[in-house]
Amino acid sequence: MQKYFHKFLVMWLILIVCAIYFFMERAAPQIQSEQNVRIVIDSVGREIVIPEHPKRVVILNASNLELYYAAGGQAIAKPVSSAFDVELQKKIADIPEIGFIHSPNLEKIISLQPDLVIGTNVPFHNALKDALQKAGIPLYINSLSSYEDVLKTITFYGELANTKDRAIEKRRDIETEYAAVINQVKGKKTPKSLIVFGSPDSYSMATKKSFSGDLVNRLGGGNIADLNNNFGDSYVPLSMEYITQKDPEVIFIITMGNSQKVMENFKTNMKENPIWNDVSAVKNDRIYQLPADLFTVNPGTQVAKAMLLLAEYLYPEEGKYDNKAG
Repeated sequence: MQKYFHKFLVMWLILIVCAIYFFMERAAPQIQSEQNVRIVIDSVGREIVIPEHPKRVVILNASNLELYYAAGGQAIAKPVSSAFDVELQKKIADIPEIGFIHSPNLEKIISLQPDLVIGTNVPFHNALKDALQKAGIPLYINSLSSYEDVLKTITFYGELANTKDRAIEKRRDIETEYAAVINQVKGKKTPKSLIVFGSPDSYSMATKKSFSGDLVNRLGGGNIADLNNNFGDSYVPLSMEYITQKDPEVIFIITMGNSQKVMENFKTNMKENPIWNDVSAVKNDRIYQLPADLFTVNPGTQVAKAMLLLAEYLYPEEGKYDNKAG
């Protein structure tokens, strides 16, 4: 009996030693992994564990991709978009596409084995969270709703790409150009303005919580959508009663989808609705369609260029503006 007990004890000790060795072997890479991750809070308030310096980044929208490259980073996939400038198009020419912003291809994304996916705060990107999580891929949602968001993003992307010096230099360039534009509009009387955001199916008014509204606010304000404290969202329904009451002197139109169709519908609406004829911007022909590459998506590093255009429309009597310091 004692003989069997000794055999049992020896076997039990061997199993314990093997188990300890097994768990030590598994623990070693986990500790190493923990040393190379960071915990961040994304734009929707989620706490996420991401690689400190991810090597295989997939980006789902044009604005975040442009800023990632501006900060010195590189991605392994890109969204389908016409908003990329020529220089960026060359840099990303050889990386695969993973679908439009509103319909990212989940199967393609997972097949690329990214260690980080970056999207923006839209339903089509947030909906990927659970599937990516099951695949062990973190999803970081990064909204770009203001000038400050651009600055914070380029700094953060420089940290991710381990290119801090490049990101700092680019950030300084943006800040210098921004200050040059702001200095040229200081002290000017700001006209009342309206920003109409249109798709083929509907129109909205943009508030200062939207990116275009934020830029107008920085150029002196005057956006009539910001005069109502009950408007708490980035975009609110277009109200003719409210527009005629506030009487904007300048109207900006930003179009989504088929921009020509949206503009035609908007002009037809103005002609058929006599109320528009009493609006100062209509009477004085101060209605401007803003370019899609600067306003339907966040312009990223070209934010000063977008502000220059707005300044020329808001304050045309001052002539041309520039974004050069001094």
